Amino acid sequence: MLKLSRRHLLKTAATLTVLAAAPLAIAPAAAEESVHSVINALIKKYSDEAKAGMSNGDVSALFEKDGFRDYLDVYPVGELAGGFVWKPGMGASFAGPYSKLQIKSPFTDYLPLAEGPVLDHNKNYRIGLVFHGFNHPWLISLADTAAWEAKRHPNIELEVIDAEFDDNKMGQVIDTWIAKQYDGIVLWPNREAPMGPPVDRAIAAGIPVVSLDRRTSSEQISSEVLGNFYANGLQQGLYLKHAAPEGNIIFNRKDLGSTADSIRTGAFLEAIGNTPGYKVLANYHTNSQRTLAFKSTADALQAFQDISVSFNTGGEEAMGALDAIREANRLNSAPGGKKIMILANDDAREVLKEIKTGNIEMVSPYTPLIGDIGIRAVVMHIGAKAGLNEAPPKLIMTPNLPMITKEKMNIEGIETLTPDEWPYAYGPEVAG
Repeated sequence: MLKLSRRHLLKTAATLTVLAAAPLAIAPAAAEESVHSVINALIKKYSDEAKAGMSNGDVSALFEKDGFRDYLDVYPVGELAGGFVWKPGMGASFAGPYSKLQIKSPFTDYLPLAEGPVLDHNKNYRIGLVFHGFNHPWLISLADTAAWEAKRHPNIELEVIDAEFDDNKMGQVIDTWIAKQYDGIVLWPNREAPMGPPVDRAIAAGIPVVSLDRRTSSEQISSEVLGNFYANGLQQGLYLKHAAPEGNIIFNRKDLGSTADSIRTGAFLEAIGNTPGYKVLANYHTNSQRTLAFKSTADALQAFQDISVSFNTGGEEAMGALDAIREANRLNSAPGGKKIMILANDDAREVLKEIKTGNIEMVSPYTPLIGDIGIRAVVMHIGAKAGLNEAPPKLIMTPNLPMITKEKMNIEGIETLTPDEWPYAYGPEVAG
């Protein structure tokens, strides 16, 4: 039942993307040349080819077993709000208010708000941000960007609360803000279903709500700010096809049924599904935990002597896999004495360091630096409610980001960037 609800929501959101983008689309010539549009075109190409059939029986069997088509067909892929075109190098630099780390945030020019008071300059606006994980490098970076945007506007009072991965606590926080008649709420939900009712209660009380990255089960939510998981898995597949026409693959995946796993892994399989030389050796769910990825990879190394590729749906998984491979002294144990190829998502600084040294081949960025978009979107909703401006789209797509490789490459029209060219990495600085 949950799956059906998710599909309905995704279909609704996908429809709204089209409806929202149509009146706002501008500068089509520039958009055609953007990284976002190039990757969207490749998503369509490989999705269409996979729908026509996959010639690789191993890949096709895994794709069918886990029902990836159901998720991929309804995942929104579309243009950016307001005709925005993102290019590498864009964005503001600042010290994270919470992490104290230096940040360059890529999307500060997306749906921008001028610095200074917002909306009615004689009024203060109370906005709540509730999320999980002040002690998590990805999540504290999300909070950093939200707090940075709020501080640019002296009549915004932002309260930030860590619900500590407790859905009930997050619901209680939202109910408290409803009782206090806050002007707007931004949240990063851990799971979809539990957050639907609190969001619906806030909307019923006239309070705009914007979710970041993950979704809630609410159909009434004001806006969702979503990253493009499709671009992540697709680029892992394109890199593999470019680097090696054959290979034996082990998988370290996130929770079965999670959006990050379904779309990233499904898109990867779509990209390689018509290349006959790939074989699926082992398939694990390591739930974003480095220790579980280490264990699963160690088990695979014991079971198989001919591993060529380690596919990982996240940075934690990739680092766990690398640690296990190094501990087993198997880095160059692929057939023919070649290096085991490690494919990753999430552009943490430690992952980029391993790309620079050649231990990880590529990463598809999935940036946490999107909290500022959430603040701007909820301010726009507050203004729309007062008749001061138009509301932003219900679905706000974040730009597709190009993969990062040790050396610059052109893979099917995607110009990769090197670690030194990527200023948006998150997490603690690493030596070397």
